[in-house]
Amino acid sequence: MTPSERDTKVAVIATLTATAMIGYQMAAKATRDALFLSSFDVSALPAMVIASALLSVVLAFLASHVMTAVGPAFAASAALLLIEWWLLEPFRRPVAVIVYLHYGGLGALLVSGFWSIVNERFDPRTAKKHVGRIAAGATVGGLLGGLLAERVAATLSMAAMLPILASLHFLCALLVMGLKPSSATAAGSSRTPASNPTEKKERRSGLRIIAETSYLRSLVALVLLASVSEVLIDYVFKARASAAFGSGEDLLRLFGVFYTGVALLTVAIQTTASRLTLQKLGLARTVAILPSTLAVGSAGALFAPGLVSAAIARGAEAVMRNSLYRPAYELLFTPIGQRQKRATKTLVDVGVVRLGDMTGGALVQATLLVAAGSALAALLGFAIALAVVAGLVAIRLHRGYVRTLERSLVSRAAQLDLAEIEDVTTRTAMLQTVGTLGLAPISDESLMAPAAEAGPPSGAVMEAHPEPHLDPEVRRIVELRSGDPDGVRRALAGRPLTPTLVPHATPLLAWDQVAPQAIQALRDVAPIVTGQLVDRLLDRDEEFAVRRRIPLVLAACPTERAVEGLLRGLEDQRFEVRYRCGLALSRLLELNPKLRANPERAAAAVLREVAVDRRVWESHRLLDQMEDEEWSPVVDEVLRDRASRSLEHVFTVLALFLPRQPLKIAFRGLHTDDTLLRGTALEYLETALPADIREQLWPFLEDSRPKTRQTRPSGEVLAQLLQSNNSIAINLDELRRKSQS
Repeated sequence: MTPSERDTKVAVIATLTATAMIGYQMAAKATRDALFLSSFDVSALPAMVIASALLSVVLAFLASHVMTAVGPAFAASAALLLIEWWLLEPFRRPVAVIVYLHYGGLGALLVSGFWSIVNERFDPRTAKKHVGRIAAGATVGGLLGGLLAERVAATLSMAAMLPILASLHFLCALLVMGLKPSSATAAGSSRTPASNPTEKKERRSGLRIIAETSYLRSLVALVLLASVSEVLIDYVFKARASAAFGSGEDLLRLFGVFYTGVALLTVAIQTTASRLTLQKLGLARTVAILPSTLAVGSAGALFAPGLVSAAIARGAEAVMRNSLYRPAYELLFTPIGQRQKRATKTLVDVGVVRLGDMTGGALVQATLLVAAGSALAALLGFAIALAVVAGLVAIRLHRGYVRTLERSLVSRAAQLDLAEIEDVTTRTAMLQTVGTLGLAPISDESLMAPAAEAGPPSGAVMEAHPEPHLDPEVRRIVELRSGDPDGVRRALAGRPLTPTLVPHATPLLAWDQVAPQAIQALRDVAPIVTGQLVDRLLDRDEEFAVRRRIPLVLAACPTERAVEGLLRGLEDQRFEVRYRCGLALSRLLELNPKLRANPERAAAAVLREVAVDRRVWESHRLLDQMEDEEWSPVVDEVLRDRASRSLEHVFTVLALFLPRQPLKIAFRGLHTDDTLLRGTALEYLETALPADIREQLWPFLEDSRPKTRQTRPSGEVLAQLLQSNNSIAINLDELRRKSQS
């Protein structure tokens, strides 16, 4: 079974599990509320919310790795429901309390454990493809759960719901067993030895990790504020429902109808707007829809008091939470490292939510004591204020998500490549890959492999041995134009060139025999003749071989004028000129960190590159193999002869205004079939790239057609080697050795 087929199968099982699980949640919530409010006055509800939240927090701390035992936990919950059903008739009030605590303590914990498995089972890119289907299954489950509660209340009794709920959790226990990771995935998640210092560092407590990670702190703040607001508006709704419908099966039917309506609207929005919202608004703004809905709904219930307005506010919150918020919220966790995620996600999903429940319950209780007559209006006011703050926090999550994704990209590459590497050479190379990008210095003895041997420039041949009485400057001009390789080298190796000599030395860039010496001689004076060099670079009538080599000279001139000239070179009609201008710009920015390439102009250059036809894109080749290829911010030695020149050039220009290190790892990830690294790379690019660039570049990233080569296709060799369980570095290194043999 291919990885794609395996992912699809797991996604189907996850969807069925989500349907049964959320069906239980909806039916159990209606049963819990109806059973408790028919046994106690609504004023006892805040204390019950606090007690339930406390129990849930304790369980969350005790089961921070619940994702490894979700199946048995579902089975234990089902058994407990059967015991509660057996004891309900003789001990109605105590069982009502136990059922409330059971739902509040285990319900969210199991949901969090399930989503943690899903989140860990897929890489970020694959998760984005399947999470919509899984969330849709959960939405359908919510619809079925609400209908189930209403129908049972109408035809049977409230007590009959408990064994039905038990059967749903037994079904979840069976289904969730199919979500276990494959042996390869499991091996990949545990391949770092226990003695690894990185792993020891990651084995910190979840609270400490959250305290040290600003992105997780923002998530905690969002979840806490939204949870408190939800408790406040939920109490207002239930208080008005209890006053209007009394208790017993009537309340169960009301809650069943309410949750059914919520599920129907959730299905509608899930199927029509969820994917579009994620694509258009992004994760952070999609998440911000929930607090916005809370604020607007609470304001409506405040200014138009009654059961209907409270039901609309509470229902709108539930619809947005399940249709738009939840899928986006789960994706916010995808870039977080596996061990950090295991240590923190349950704390955030359950611990922080229950802390919000406790805070909300305490706020409700205090409001009832201080201002009983206007308690509902005050609670709605508090909900509005908290929701506004939550919305501001949600908007700020985007920057943290991108930064975390960048770190995840680098961290994932390090984990995949270093874990099974034993020789120090490869380990050192991979550490350099994920460390600070170092660029090779410009060498006086740089060697170039020309595509074809070129002779001296046309019209350059003069007398080979100039008269000794000639002026030294004139004598050097004669030597530069003599056509004699040895004489030309002597002239170039003498004193630094003067501005008068530069026009005679520049054409020598096209002569392969002396080009290395010409490049070095021109580099020595480039800062004072930048204008001449740029003019010849941009002159369309200048010899192509000269124009494509001038960027190598300007790369040793870290000035604003050189940057400006090279940026204009990115507009050239010839690909190799643009390619070398991009590498030279990258080199200049490395030499002088104070220099900046205009982001708008660089982005425009990328858009021009990706606007071409695929045949043009694939036809781009280089005539020269030059030293500037060592300056590439994204291509290393292993991929240099195999990666698409067009794609390399695009990534080089992107690195002028986007972080280099993640781009390099992303580029390498695109050339492997490792689903985790490739998925993270694509997810980072999808998030970090400007929308207009992403839209036009994506077809060149997603296309899986093998690239044709004159020799054996490198993609075929690469695919063959990457089927092994070795690291990317080992595989690519083996490929390089085979191609050189």
